[in-house]
Amino acid sequence: MLGGIAAGPPGSVTGLCLDRVMNAKELAPRLPSPADLRGLGRRIVLLEYLIDPDSEFRQYAHTAEWRPGWDLITMRNGGGDDYAIALSDEAGLLRGFDHESEASPYTNEDELSYLPGTVDALPERFRPFLEDSEFTDGDEMAVSLLLWFLPGETTWRTEATGEVEDGADWLLGSLVARDPAREFHKEFQGYYETSLDLSAVRAVLDGTPLTEEIVAGLNPGADEADLLRRATTFMERDPA
Repeated sequence: MLGGIAAGPPGSVTGLCLDRVMNAKELAPRLPSPADLRGLGRRIVLLEYLIDPDSEFRQYAHTAEWRPGWDLITMRNGGGDDYAIALSDEAGLLRGFDHESEASPYTNEDELSYLPGTVDALPERFRPFLEDSEFTDGDEMAVSLLLWFLPGETTWRTEATGEVEDGADWLLGSLVARDPAREFHKEFQGYYETSLDLSAVRAVLDGTPLTEEIVAGLNPGADEADLLRRATTFMERDPA
């Protein structure tokens, strides 16, 4: 598995057959709006918590009101790859980092530089986020892709051009999938080496109210009633 999602064959993004890997500019129009992405991100965090509530190595996190009016969603795979998404009701900034990508500033360690059209083209209103260690995971150079969504616009965008492989294909693939439940089902089964009920995964990502039956489909060895109570407390600490 690579980072946030199980890697598919070259040139495939969550069921989309392509001649080559897609980059951030090509994936941007497929990303949900900031409001929808915030909801999806929160449900992904809940899903992973239900699978293994005691793990120190959960990949996904959501912080409500991380900054006034902004939530923060993060994914860190423990292998040097991550993304962070700052989201308000109408705007967003997404930083992704694939440490092996040709778009990584570290591809030339003698002269670190960002991919043209990313940091240099970022609207001024978003620049404070790139100076925030919680958004950059403590490394301001950890940028292989950068996408932003401005108020009043209808799609995410970046000014990066060309066919450079920036890691968007696999970092963000599950977020733009035709069937996100199937993608996260595959990912978490691989990451946690366990069997998950696809219908339970789908129920959580659809926002269905939790039941003991759903919980049992995600963590069959758990005390369903206890885990349900813990999940409720977990989400109350991090309200929408």
